[in-house]
Amino acid sequence: MVYIYTNEYKSDIIDALSSVEGLLASVQVQPLSTIDDRFSHIVIDNGVIQTALSWSNEEPPILFTDLKFQADDLTCILLCKLGYEEEALGFTKNEVLIEEIKCSLQLKNLENQLALQLQGDDYISLHNRAIINHYAGHFHNGMHPEALYSQAIAKAPSDEHKAFTAKHLAVLLMDQGDYFQAEKILKHYEALAFSEQAKYHLALDLIQIQLGSISPDLDKARLDEIKKLIWDTLQYFEQKEIPWAVASLYTQASEITNFEKSYAESLGYITKALTIYQDQHYPEFLASAYMQKGTLLYTWAQDGNPQFYQSAVDTYQEALKIFTRETYPHAYAEVHHNLAVIYAEMPTDEKKKAMWAAFSATSFKECLTYYDKTVYPYEYAMVANNYGNALLKYPPAKTGDNIEKAVSYHLEALDIRTAAEYPIERAHSILNYLEACWRAQNINKSMERARYKDMIAKAKEVKSLTDQEDLIDQAKEHLDQLNGLAISILKD
Repeated sequence: MVYIYTNEYKSDIIDALSSVEGLLASVQVQPLSTIDDRFSHIVIDNGVIQTALSWSNEEPPILFTDLKFQADDLTCILLCKLGYEEEALGFTKNEVLIEEIKCSLQLKNLENQLALQLQGDDYISLHNRAIINHYAGHFHNGMHPEALYSQAIAKAPSDEHKAFTAKHLAVLLMDQGDYFQAEKILKHYEALAFSEQAKYHLALDLIQIQLGSISPDLDKARLDEIKKLIWDTLQYFEQKEIPWAVASLYTQASEITNFEKSYAESLGYITKALTIYQDQHYPEFLASAYMQKGTLLYTWAQDGNPQFYQSAVDTYQEALKIFTRETYPHAYAEVHHNLAVIYAEMPTDEKKKAMWAAFSATSFKECLTYYDKTVYPYEYAMVANNYGNALLKYPPAKTGDNIEKAVSYHLEALDIRTAAEYPIERAHSILNYLEACWRAQNINKSMERARYKDMIAKAKEVKSLTDQEDLIDQAKEHLDQLNGLAISILKD
């Protein structure tokens, strides 16, 4: 539903809406005195069409230039806001508006490269260029989106507009791993005195950024700060009755309480989020929430409550009903990766171990089929590393050698996890590789010596990769054991 707030042109507006089948049922026309920022809306005042900033994530964050009232242009904007961008293009000859509609269309169809003419240096043009460069990966005039966002903010007509653009700059910085700068930007604009709507939508992203930087050494004061922001923001969106935001905040509350090992409380929050997503028919968010619930149950199971392993499996299976291989291949692979790890750890009697191992191997293969190492090297290495770990837990194979297969997968991970690019990940993979090597059966003395020398070199390498004491201590234990075998291994 889109709202038009105006005291003018009411008959012209109704005629325009009536000319497009179904449009009248999707739009409400209300007086200016009743403006409600909760909903997508357009204001027509003093003969000018003004499109409100789209703070929610329910519309593409494209800005529209203020236009002199024309019924066809209004119809064009309405169709775009309702998701009918291609149909909208047939209602206007305004070249500026056409480019803005194309921007919105591009964000919906990222695989298609539209011919966009985004050359202006005014605020709206700079913002839209930044959005397209950022989310669609189109580098117009060779400019990076961070530079375009900064230029747009400098030319923004109000603090509200600055904050709107800064919100997306912060998302870009978060995507690049710069959580510190992203948080700094959002806190700056959140503190400015403008609309509550802007303040609390910025808070949604701020919470996400803060959760992204959570680590085991985070102090209690910082955790309390994040929790307070979640509760304050939740109260606002509950009062405004904006269900998608309320559900998002419940998922965030679940995440932080899971981190604190308050598992029952965390389960309560994610259950509330699932109910909202189910009731509001948000399938993608519903599936993502199932994934989060599955992760919670798996963590709970690992923390001394094995009865939750099966519940975690069942929950991930719910996510797979939506995240199918055909429609959401990346999410599908991610769910199977989680399932593969759980299947390998599933506590069960000896008779069923082979069955769970088969399930685990099948899910790992689903992941590796999608995560081509040339396209997704980081993900491929992560899955290969975990597959190697899982193979050490499987019962002996009837054909082949699970231990040697584990060694080979760890070596594949190490080929990708170089010291220069992924030092911490490489350190973990080395330690996993060493564990597998200890259990391997060398077929001859020559192979035993070669493997021994490789194990020595890799164990020594760990100290150059990280200063984490626990990892260095593990490497030292391996070295001590290896040095103890030196005489028997290396003698003729």
